Amino acid sequence: KSLTILSIIACLVFGLVGCADVNGLHNQEAAEVTFVFKNMGEDISGEYSNPGNFNNWDNTVATVKLDGGNGSSTPLVISVSNIQFSLVKVNDWGRSWYPAVQGNGSDAGTMHNFYIDGLDLSAGEITLVIDGSAAVATPVVE
Repeated sequence: KSLTILSIIACLVFGLVGCADVNGLHNQEAAEVTFVFKNMGEDISGEYSNPGNFNNWDNTVATVKLDGGNGSSTPLVISVSNIQFSLVKVNDWGRSWYPAVQGNGSDAGTMHNFYIDGLDLSAGEITLVIDGSAAVATPVVE
């Protein structure tokens, strides 16, 4: 009898806990997104931050390594399909690649940041390529 009660309690506990993703939210879709930056300027090198609406615009962590304007980020877990983001030096909001490279997102009437909508979070892993050699650098899923 006590084994039956214990089994019922265990089922209730496991039913309430369920499975969670990396953010601890049940059934929330999230993808690992790698940002690849190309042609951002030959003198753009070093460690950069990739702040955006997916990380509360946190520019305190180095997530991107660039050498001669080319490089990529560590994979970032993103749980929103429409994202805005930038590329800045860690702890600095200056955009050393601007105005030579124009982004496709608006920042106070100027084209600084980047924007992409409709990311397929069920894809699991996504690579976003931002090529600064285009007239307007627009993130493209590859």
